[in-house]
Amino acid sequence: MSKPTFGIFDHIEDIPGTPTPQLFKDRLDLIKMADDAGFAGFHLAEHHGSDLCMAPNQEVFIAAASQITKNIRLGPMVKLLPLHHPIQIIEDLCVVDNLTNGRVDFGVGRGVAPIEHYWMGGNWPESRDVFVDVLGIICDAFATGEISSENSKFYDFPTIPLSTKPVQNPIPFWYPGSPVTAGRHGMNLMWPGPIDKASYDIYVENWMAHKGDTHRVEGPDAVPRVGCTMLLAIAPKEDEALEIVRRGMSGLMRRTQNVHKHDHLVLSEEECDAALNPLRGIVAHMEDAIRFGAGTAEQIKDRFAAILEPGLTDYLVLQLPVGDMTLDEAKSTMDIFCSDVKPALESIG
Repeated sequence: MSKPTFGIFDHIEDIPGTPTPQLFKDRLDLIKMADDAGFAGFHLAEHHGSDLCMAPNQEVFIAAASQITKNIRLGPMVKLLPLHHPIQIIEDLCVVDNLTNGRVDFGVGRGVAPIEHYWMGGNWPESRDVFVDVLGIICDAFATGEISSENSKFYDFPTIPLSTKPVQNPIPFWYPGSPVTAGRHGMNLMWPGPIDKASYDIYVENWMAHKGDTHRVEGPDAVPRVGCTMLLAIAPKEDEALEIVRRGMSGLMRRTQNVHKHDHLVLSEEECDAALNPLRGIVAHMEDAIRFGAGTAEQIKDRFAAILEPGLTDYLVLQLPVGDMTLDEAKSTMDIFCSDVKPALESIG
């Protein structure tokens, strides 16, 4: 088993009563704390028009974080490819890769909230095809040094030189939730919670079956890699940790539902209901996630060691803070994790 690494996945949710400038400063302080503690990555979500994500233009926030950190890798999880023009996506990515001096991890996806697509001038039913289309433009740009719409079904623009080249070649890409999509395009897979062997095998099978296809983002020496996200609260007593995680999950679910509250402006009632299916999947496994991620330091150490033991993942990504968890609670969990859990897990790698 390789030495495990650790990351943070964040929405930067609104905290009522905290001014937004202070919210951003506090989060930057937390990222610096993670960097100083040897965390490997920070991943930032993208949502629009709700209090779930207060920094929807991820590259701006990541650029700021890059200037106060030294080693931690930074990037979106995910950049919603159908919502943005491919030239802007590629140029912003290259600038941030230079600002971080090659520390960008680039998570991509199509998005789960239909209204966000229409706000950005897009079309929800076409979003899967647009995602693949834009990914192809990105792959071609890094291969040729030019951004072209030549092979695109959805864009038509004159070819533009890629004047600002990235530091990394290649930039690591991530895809959350779908082992088929991640494997097909040669991306790292980000999985919600501990990954099961069947899903891992589907990921690896698709990775190998599509190796050599066009629109692959991995480098020549890349291998399939899985990261696992999970809620986390550590406290002296398990009941205290459970209360924090339940409050965190409650806030996260409330704000996630808020992302969809404008879907009715563009979709029928039946379509709105269907758009909530991914959220229902989370709710179905919510209690398991809460009980797994809440505990004493000793309990969390044992549970995380059990995730790492089969060798299906070497990257555990913590959701801190989340929902109605306070910043102080998140920092306390980080302190305990770094002092009492992380060293023990690294010693078994």
